[in-house]
Amino acid sequence: MSEEQITISVLEQEYKIKCDDTQVELLQKSAALLDSKMAEIKKDSPAMTKDKIAVMAALNLVSLYISQEDELNEYSKVTDELNALQETIDGYRVDE
Repeated sequence: MSEEQITISVLEQEYKIKCDDTQVELLQKSAALLDSKMAEIKKDSPAMTKDKIAVMAALNLVSLYISQEDELNEYSKVTDELNALQETIDGYRVDE
């Protein structure tokens, strides 16, 4: 795998970042989401410093990540329960 240097823009500031060439699209999407969240916070609180905006955006994104992770774990539990029920049902089937 090779590395690639890309330029991302967050709150009108550019950053040059090296990443694995397989991760370029993910990094670009991540930067776009971060930029969007930070711009939203800046719009709502124009006097807030960039550092505080970055922390607030990070907290918002981590909160979103954790809630989605919790939701996925819940889906996994339900899937396990459904599989167990299916196995029970399959155990009662009469071979024809």
